[in-house]
Amino acid sequence: MTASSIQWLFEPETLRFLQDNEEKDPESLLLSKALANKGWNTSLLVRQLKGIKTAKQKFPSLYKNQGILYPPTVSLEQASSEVTARYKASLIKADTIIDLSGGMGIDTYFFSLQSKEMIYVEPQQELLNIAAHNFKALKADHVQCICATAAEFLETYKGHSQLIYIDPSRRKEGKRLSDYKDWEPDIVGLKPQLWKAGDKILIKLSPMTDITAVCKALGEVKEVFVLSDRNECKEVLLQLEHNFNGEPRIHAVLLQSGEITKYSFYASEEQAASPAFSEPLNYLYEPDVALLKAGSFKKIAVDQQVKKIQAHTHLYTSEQLQENFPGKVFQLQAVKPYSKSNITALIGKERDFHVLTRNTTITPEQVKKQFKLVERGNQYLIIFKGGNGTAQVAKANRLK
Repeated sequence: MTASSIQWLFEPETLRFLQDNEEKDPESLLLSKALANKGWNTSLLVRQLKGIKTAKQKFPSLYKNQGILYPPTVSLEQASSEVTARYKASLIKADTIIDLSGGMGIDTYFFSLQSKEMIYVEPQQELLNIAAHNFKALKADHVQCICATAAEFLETYKGHSQLIYIDPSRRKEGKRLSDYKDWEPDIVGLKPQLWKAGDKILIKLSPMTDITAVCKALGEVKEVFVLSDRNECKEVLLQLEHNFNGEPRIHAVLLQSGEITKYSFYASEEQAASPAFSEPLNYLYEPDVALLKAGSFKKIAVDQQVKKIQAHTHLYTSEQLQENFPGKVFQLQAVKPYSKSNITALIGKERDFHVLTRNTTITPEQVKKQFKLVERGNQYLIIFKGGNGTAQVAKANRLK
C-alpha cells in the first residue's frame, strides 16, 4: 500500500460518500457495481467505513479527523480504546517512550502527546505504514517508526528511555492464548533487555489474565491497574520498577463519562479485612467489574461502611446511603424468597425491569423470558443467594 494508492480515499467525493453512508452496513457495498465503475477499491472502502464506525465510539479523536487511514478489523479490535490510552499516558511522565507493540498506534499516539521522543516498534510493514500515515495526519511528527519485533529492536537499541510500554500478543492463528508463557513477545524472558533499555516498564494485559500468576513470574511489579469503562473490564496494566521487591499496590480504576474513580489497596489488606454481614437493608450495592477483577471483596465493604450479603455473593447493603460506592447503587423496595409467585407479586403489571443474578444458577435470560420482561428504565429485579444460603429476589430502583 503506497501513498498514491490510497490518495483517492481522502478526496472530497470519497469523503462525502463515507460520511453519507456511515450508518450503512459496510459489507453491503462490496457488490456495488456503481462503486466499481468509479474505479474505487471497494474492499478498501469497506475497511475504511468499518474503521470510521468503530472510531466513532472507540477513538473519537480519530473519528473527527478525516485524514485517518484505518487498518483491518482485527487491528481495530485489538487496539486500546481512546479512554484507556489517555489514562495510560497520564500514569508516567517521560521525555522518551518506546512502544514495543505498536499495532494500530493508539497507545503510541497518546503517549506521544506527553513525550519529546516517541519510538513506535511494529514488525508488520503494512500496519506500520498505516500508523505512520496516521501519525502525520494527527500531527505527531516526532514519532519514529521502526519495523522490527520487540526482541530485534532491543538487540540493536543503544539509547535509553524513561518508559518502555509493551502489549504482548495473546493470539495465535486466531486462538486466544491464556498462558503468559505463550505470548509474543516473551515478557518474562525479555526482562533483562528491557531493563537495559528503560527505567520503567508498563505492560498491558488482557482482563482474562491471572494477575497473581503473572506478577509472580515477572517480579518487580510495583503497581497493578485494572481498568474498566462503563462497567466493562478493558485491560490490566502492570508497572514494573527495577529491583522493586515489595508488595504491589492494586488500583481498580473506573473510567466513566469523563470521570475517573480509583480505589487502591494491597492484597494483604484484603486478606486481613473482616467485613460485617447482613440481610438486605435499605440500599444495595454491586461493585464495578474493576473491583471484582482486582480482587477487592472484603476491604471495600469495610472502607465504604457497607455490609456483605453473603461470603460469595458480591453484593453489599447498608441502612444509610453510601452514594460514592464504586459501582451500581440501588434503593430497595422489597425483598422476598425467590419463587415464581413472589416475582409475580413484585412486578405486578409492570414489565420494564433489568435483571441481575448473583451467586445463583438462575440466569437473567431465564427470568426475562419467563416473565416477558423488557430491559429499560431504572427498575431492577436482583436475584441472589442470601446469608441463609437460599435464593432471594429484590425489587429495586437504581440510583447510580
